[in-house]
Amino acid sequence: MKRVFFLAALALCLGLVVVGCRSKTQTGEVGVSDAERLAFLNNHVYFDFDRYNIRPDQVSLINAKAGYLKINTSARVELDGYCDERGTEAYNNALADRRAKSVYNYLVDQGISGTRMVTVSYGEENPADPGHNEAAWAKNRRVEFVLQ
Repeated sequence: MKRVFFLAALALCLGLVVVGCRSKTQTGEVGVSDAERLAFLNNHVYFDFDRYNIRPDQVSLINAKAGYLKINTSARVELDGYCDERGTEAYNNALADRRAKSVYNYLVDQGISGTRMVTVSYGEENPADPGHNEAAWAKNRRVEFVLQ
């Protein structure tokens, strides 16, 4: 009896795994591992203080994101721009918008359709690090990628 229960539970688990795998392919993410998807979402593009130009050390990261989007042709992405807390609210919103748009423009130059992307400016809202020092501020000057 225990063996029958165990086999039934195992069959149910395997069924859930198959259904879960099938739903991943329906999102348009063909050939993408969970690690690749998480890397796309969790690796942010960082900027220097009071700048919106893409730093040379961030180019390979954005190129990797462009590669992900080229493979996943139905994926749509929101580019969320952020700033640190220094500056006025209006200035930070404008700077965060320029940061998101600089990443957007770079991706368009790499062949990603602009119709697949939107930009959003959060300014100094939602800091990645709530600290009040250079290490925290450096984490807050970023563009995050959100799959839609």
